[in-house]
Amino acid sequence: MYRFLFPVIILVISTFNNLDAQVVNIEKQRTDKNKAFYGNLQASLQYEDSKKVIWQNTVSSDLYLRTGRHYLMSFTSWDYISAGKENLQDKGYEHLRYNYFIDSIFAIEAFGQYQFNDLRKIKYRSLGGLGLRLNIIAGDSLKWFTGLSAMYEERQFTYNAAGQYHWRINLYTNLLWNISEAAKLSGIVYFQPSVQDFSNHNIAGEAQIQIRLIHKLSLVVNTTLTYETQPPKDVTNFYSVVRNGIKWEF
Repeated sequence: MYRFLFPVIILVISTFNNLDAQVVNIEKQRTDKNKAFYGNLQASLQYEDSKKVIWQNTVSSDLYLRTGRHYLMSFTSWDYISAGKENLQDKGYEHLRYNYFIDSIFAIEAFGQYQFNDLRKIKYRSLGGLGLRLNIIAGDSLKWFTGLSAMYEERQFTYNAAGQYHWRINLYTNLLWNISEAAKLSGIVYFQPSVQDFSNHNIAGEAQIQIRLIHKLSLVVNTTLTYETQPPKDVTNFYSVVRNGIKWEF
């Protein structure tokens, strides 16, 4: 088993990345355990020596603190790619989210996020919001949530242009299916229209499967599709991400 595991880990650490979404899927990181504090760390490193030396680094962490009706979450991610002395990609985000559980069905949630992505020409995107989360199905193997909130968004670009400021509606629905003790499947859809102009909106959909390799180590395969009606200058409206990696939970 262990002789087989090593080449599998080396294979899944390598990542294919098209373009990263502005809509960060926080729901896929959310987990519920009977612990006050828990989380997971993920990291990958890729090195290639051809005409240029290429480095690709990926680091992320998900941390959770739960006491009584209070639930605090922190999600951090950073991806960096360089070829020789040229930086090909530098992107990341920090997301903080707080839930107060009114009962087993409803929860109030507040959140804040800071994000950057030079490949998408986003110098930074900051936002904050407040809303309500609804627990529709809460079974052992199947969970279905939906949420509705209002958020304020600011975007600044890497090129010379005025920033964008919007009040947006943040609507999402999330389905989680524990296929077995070793396999999990999740899917989520986000819709974020501007309050001032509904034709200005972001739509994102994501699917992820997680398969346990050994103990707390899992293989994760993730696909994201996103559409923006008003992307940054010279950037496509539609873009996608296909990613695989390993995940260590504690």
